[in-house]
Amino acid sequence: MYKAEKNTIQILLLCIVLIGVYYYRPTNLYFLGDDFFHIPESVKNIWIQQNSVRPIGNISLLIDYFFSNSNALGYHITNLLIHTLNSFLVAVLSKKLFNYFLILPSTNWLTWIVGIFFFVYPFHSEAVFWIIGRSGSLGALFFVAALICFLLRERSLLYSIASILFFQLAIFSYESSWLFPLFICLIYFFKQGLKKILRSDIIYFALVWLLLLINLFLISKATLNLFSNYEASAFIHFNIKLLFQNFIKLFARTLLPPFFSNLYFIVALIVTFLICVLLIILFFKKKANTKFFYLLSVLWLLSYLPYLSIGIDTHGTEGERYLYLPSVFFCLWLVYILYSISNTRHFFISIILLMSFQLYFLQKSRAYYVKASDITKTTINQIKLLESKEKLYFDNLPQYNKGAVVFRRGLYNAIRWLYPNQKYDVVVVSIDDSDIKPRDKHINVFEVLYSDKNFPKAVTAIKEWNGIEQNKIRGGGIIFNPKKDAWFSFNEWSLTIVR
Repeated sequence: MYKAEKNTIQILLLCIVLIGVYYYRPTNLYFLGDDFFHIPESVKNIWIQQNSVRPIGNISLLIDYFFSNSNALGYHITNLLIHTLNSFLVAVLSKKLFNYFLILPSTNWLTWIVGIFFFVYPFHSEAVFWIIGRSGSLGALFFVAALICFLLRERSLLYSIASILFFQLAIFSYESSWLFPLFICLIYFFKQGLKKILRSDIIYFALVWLLLLINLFLISKATLNLFSNYEASAFIHFNIKLLFQNFIKLFARTLLPPFFSNLYFIVALIVTFLICVLLIILFFKKKANTKFFYLLSVLWLLSYLPYLSIGIDTHGTEGERYLYLPSVFFCLWLVYILYSISNTRHFFISIILLMSFQLYFLQKSRAYYVKASDITKTTINQIKLLESKEKLYFDNLPQYNKGAVVFRRGLYNAIRWLYPNQKYDVVVVSIDDSDIKPRDKHINVFEVLYSDKNFPKAVTAIKEWNGIEQNKIRGGGIIFNPKKDAWFSFNEWSLTIVR
């Protein structure tokens, strides 16, 4: 390529990175849903939360609380820093894998392309825009670091030790790290088979597997249940149909944004799948390094394994944190194929176009989380203004915004954490159906309205909280008094308050 073309490409890539940083900016983001539960629990040094042992995430929240307290900005800055560091490590990992399998481009630009591609990849946004979604990015951080040290272990014993230490930190971050022993065995096998296994390698692999088994044993003792029904019910009940359906959803959402229409989603998946098949055919015609291709394909597809029982939302962003680790190998897989089948000019054109599409969908994902943040922040601020009230009633309480968690089970925890001295009771009259019915269009606007509308005095509540007992189920017989109480009524574009 000519020097002018290279300069143009470098400028375009820099613009893409800067636009990505702008879309990831932590401003206008707030606490969402389970944040109101996990942050206070972490502050209290409660290490086992929701049947999970993730002390690294808890420590990170504790550090954020020390510097930011209840200011959400600091927590979101941390999320962005973790993602940025991960993008750098993905570039380093790709370089080490290229070197390990003797795929040596003339320059290092290909590895940085992988890192930038991962940075602006839009379908793991939940791990960046949702504070406790960082569990996925933290797990990937130490997982990738452990892989890099594994690939460098022949240089020094210290790399082997560092790899094992990073693996332990990954285990303490997220359950997806349990795949690490399998992945290093696959990388080793694809590299040299089983013919020349050194004694030092046998010791290393044995220590890694032993470390995993010890951790699984200790986690099972600590939680009294290694696999909760939520995380592994399909495995426990051997529900092959559900596991396969969830695999297809995870695979599809790696390639596609959420769709409102199931039909359009299926059509888009078929078209995208055919494009992938075409790319693979062109790859084999070029007679590139097929062993490396097979390895990346296996690692990518196996990385869905921890999430097969949970699946992912195809209508919104919920569950995109499950794609964080798989997207590491998908981005490397796709960039490697495009590099192998194209000349340099066509490769950069295709990469720039793909990144531009990614930025478009990243901006849409950000809009979902900004709106969800606006709902929670507005509601919390309005509650603060009503300290003199005896009861607060919530009608059509929002659960999700296009997959971005709003309150779900976080309302009571939010009040308990942010307003520990509150005197009023909280009564949930009804919740919206956003957890089961996807929304067709997204409305960015959300405003507060005040009304003198009269509501029925007798209220049938589904939940109430008196500051001590949470989620207490009740029936009718609750009396709403407009003089002493306040009524919060939600729809997709506003919060109407009778006070």
